[in-house]
Amino acid sequence: MGKDRRRHRIHKEQHAYVNRLRSYRDNGIPIFIDGKISWKEQDWYKIFEVREDGGVYMADYINSERGNLSEIHFDLVYLDIEVRQAWENQKRLEETVHRAQMQHYKSVLQQFQKEKEEREEDEL
Repeated sequence: MGKDRRRHRIHKEQHAYVNRLRSYRDNGIPIFIDGKISWKEQDWYKIFEVREDGGVYMADYINSERGNLSEIHFDLVYLDIEVRQAWENQKRLEETVHRAQMQHYKSVLQQFQKEKEEREEDEL
């Protein structure tokens, strides 16, 4: 029951934050995510995600020369570089294994094709 309550509270807080972003957007303040302007509310929910590579979004509120809020930026940052490096190493390993598997499948297929052609020649 405690997890459900906590999840509900977090969802409620996220919704309230998106409502505040909506009011900023409606007042002409652009919202940027990863350096690109984002007017769609459904895109804003990704700022709450904790990515598997350890990345999280950090908000940066940009003021004009007069001190008024002029832009809001959300950029991906990595709080734990070791987690990021471990994730990158895992991805590299997975890609290497995938390439090796594909090479193996290609060689097996080539061998199969060669044997098939030899059988067809023998039948003639």
